[in-house]
Amino acid sequence: MKTYYECLPCLLRQTMEAAKMVNETPETQEKILRCVLSEMSKMDLNKTPPHMAHFIHQYIKKATQIDDPYRSLKKEFNQLSLDMSGEMRNIIQDSANPFETAVKIAIAGNIIDFGPRGDISHQEVSNTVQDCVDQPLRFNRADELKKAIQESARILYLGDNAGEIVFDRLLLELVPTDNITYVVKGKPIINDATMEDAMETGLCDLLRVIDNGSDAPGTILEICSPVFQKEFERSDLIIAKGQANYETLSQISGKKIFFLLKVKCPVIAHDLDCESGDLVLKAV
Repeated sequence: MKTYYECLPCLLRQTMEAAKMVNETPETQEKILRCVLSEMSKMDLNKTPPHMAHFIHQYIKKATQIDDPYRSLKKEFNQLSLDMSGEMRNIIQDSANPFETAVKIAIAGNIIDFGPRGDISHQEVSNTVQDCVDQPLRFNRADELKKAIQESARILYLGDNAGEIVFDRLLLELVPTDNITYVVKGKPIINDATMEDAMETGLCDLLRVIDNGSDAPGTILEICSPVFQKEFERSDLIIAKGQANYETLSQISGKKIFFLLKVKCPVIAHDLDCESGDLVLKAV
């Protein structure tokens, strides 16, 4: 997905939130903002928003010498999600269609995303889970996804955020996982999940987990590791979580991809022809 003009204010907001999160001085914040504004003026809008977000967060790390500004938030929401997992598991087991309900809950977990917004509360996460059960799936392909999982030999599940990966586990518990590989980021980027989060939440005990060698939002294939690129090429089914994976992979051809995301911004809503807040399960 290309970058729209409306993406630029959001990227600037991300810049300031991340800079303030590391408690840097106003002078450093101004330096970061001026650099990002300069780069934005030269940005190729045919590239995806995660390309620019990648530059922004790399620059902030370099300017502040803090590699993982969101680390404490990731740990906080990992624990919140683990605390909620028992209740969510009961909701799934008691539902008329456990697989579809698990898909909805996995998508609901995508609310834990500090890219589009930096003020997610525990109560909002809880409310989103409670509301998702009765919310219809936009482009509902739950039955098609279930069949594709059963028929595919090599499956990649591209995770998104810390905390959210616990929600993904609840879905993965319902299917055989011998042929599924879960993918996290190679290095910290916003609150995206890394191997540390996968280990912390017990995901590594359920199935094979690898990292993509990248510290960019989504999956920018050309900057992922050769090992991950080979895994991507060999897979016959891709399950991609979150807005950034949609932004970076929606134009990929020759692959069966299911996108699972909660729509959190008007640009994505416009591109998907849906509404902000929708739970999306779209196949391409």
